[in-house]
Formats: sequence, C-alpha cells, structure tokens
Amino acid sequence: MNIHMKKILLALGGLIGVLSSNLVYAHQGHETSVSFLAGLMHPFSGFDHFLVIVLVGFWSAFMLKKIWLGPCVFILGMCLGVFSGLSNLPLNIFEFGIAASVIAMGLLLLVQQQYSSKAILSLIGSFGIFHGFAHTELFSNGSFGTSLLLQDLAGLILATGILHLSGAILVKFLNEKTAIVAKITGFASVIYGWVLISQLSFAVLGGAST
Repeated sequence: MNIHMKKILLALGGLIGVLSSNLVYAHQGHETSVSFLAGLMHPFSGFDHFLVIVLVGFWSAFMLKKIWLGPCVFILGMCLGVFSGLSNLPLNIFEFGIAASVIAMGLLLLVQQQYSSKAILSLIGSFGIFHGFAHTELFSNGSFGTSLLLQDLAGLILATGILHLSGAILVKFLNEKTAIVAKITGFASVIYGWVLISQLSFAVLGGAST
C-alpha cells in the first residue's frame, strides 16, 4: 500500500470517527440566551450546521472563480431565515432542510461537475435560509429587544464568515490533493446527511404515534 493511499484511508477514518462521535447529533439551537456570544457560538452547537458552512466555503474556493459568492449568498439566505424564523412556521420542516443541505453539499464535492452557477448559488441560498430559521428556535420562547436580536445576528454572521473562510483556506492548503479530499469529504457528508434524515424521520414518526 503506497503512502498516498495510506493518507486517504487515514483521512476517511478520521471523518468516520468524527461522524460517530457526539457531534453526529443534529442542530441543537440556542439553549439559554440571545446575545452576541450566543450567536457567535451557534454554528458550533450542531455538527450539521458547522459542516455545511465549512463545505460552502470549501466548494466555493474549489469550484468558483469568485470564491466569495457562495459564502455571501449563504449568509444572505441565513439572515432571511432568521427574520422568517420570527414567524410560527414548523421547525421540523427546516430541520429536514438542514439535513438535505448536508447531502447536497456532499454530492457537489463528490461529483465535482460544473453546473450552472446561478442554480447552485440559489441552492446554497436556500441552505442559508434553513440554517437561519433553525437559529431562531429560542426566539419564540421569550420576548427580546431589537438590540439583543441584532447582536445575536451579528455574532452568527461573524462565526459563519469565519467558518466559510476556514473552508476556503483548506482548499489553498491542500493544493493538488483538494480533489481527492473533496471526494472523501463529499462521500462522508452524504452518509452523514442520510443518518440525520433517518434520525429526524424516526423522531417525527415517534411523535406522531404518541
């Protein structure tokens, strides 16, 4: 077995290890507060959110000439989702959307085809809406002033931008190994996304039967 293959297997093993850890549980949302710090920490509260944000930055740097387009569209969609989340729409729908975004980003990295940029960016914008909506779960549990909500949103945007940048930097760091790492990551993300959808489906069915 050559060194290149060993590195690939080690990377795949590491990804499987991460996905099998406690981080496998889906988007947790806020637990106690609405604040700048709460918004800043939110993308790290669920591995699904964290993964998609990093992958958007990774895919943009890997597949687009203007690497800032994907992250900007995602953040715009996320802001729209935050404001939409102040309504009483059912959260379960958006949790499924988040899981689907994990699968979709995984497929984009796995297939590595040049599709219509407008179509993919529209898809990425919808992913942002799902994540932004889920971020506002706590908002319905209390009354918060406009200042706190804006601080929370500012923290969310800052953390999301940092994670997008991390994904883009990873592409620059990998150089010629980017394509193979993208395929491995894409495959793992697709599997993880289906695990999330299975978990959500069982949760919904379990709730309906009680």
